[in-house]
Amino acid sequence: MPLSIPTSCQQRGRAKNCQAEIIFYYNDQTYVVKFSRSPVSHYYRSLHIIPSSVLSYTAEYSCSDNDNCAIDFASKKVLDLSNRTYNIGSVTYQLSNLLLEHRPPSDPELRCYNNEECVKGVCQTLYNIRTSTMSGNGCLKNTTAQVLVLDGSFDPSLTIVCNRTRCNSPETYNKVKEILFRHNLTDINGQLNGGQKSCVSVFLLIVMFNSFVFLCNGFFF
Repeated sequence: MPLSIPTSCQQRGRAKNCQAEIIFYYNDQTYVVKFSRSPVSHYYRSLHIIPSSVLSYTAEYSCSDNDNCAIDFASKKVLDLSNRTYNIGSVTYQLSNLLLEHRPPSDPELRCYNNEECVKGVCQTLYNIRTSTMSGNGCLKNTTAQVLVLDGSFDPSLTIVCNRTRCNSPETYNKVKEILFRHNLTDINGQLNGGQKSCVSVFLLIVMFNSFVFLCNGFFF
């Protein structure tokens, strides 16, 4: 589905860099495009999965090549992402079984990989893909189980948040990485793919983007 900019969004302004942010929500077949200013040029991508709920891909790009560089990027990226196909049900189901566990209020205590007791919280680990190191192991409050893959103006990383006993372990990381790779979401090292692999299973869900939300913050040139 090509990007179509409503006439009501034809606002102009000056800035050092123009920025476009594209967020695809594959779980409900919608996407959001935002245009804004940025003090520096950058490009980053992220994959966010909440098991049984959300699978979204974000691309944010800031540039100063020409007046239309952000619009051109957004148009190409929308087509790129809309042409990708993912078996969303399979991804979220497998991650749910690995990361989620029903814990009744009468049993709120959770023990993370470092043997830390986590009362009314979840376990977390962050894996730096470039250096192959794990950090941030421990207990988090006020959040939910999820997977976040980041790549861009920083070291690529994979963050896992879960609520099973000792679920923030290296073994869980390897299983999550394998699930993401099998479903075309990352490469074998856990880093975000540039696009689809050439061979796609016939069982993959073909996502048809029959609706979208366009958020206009104005174009800044």
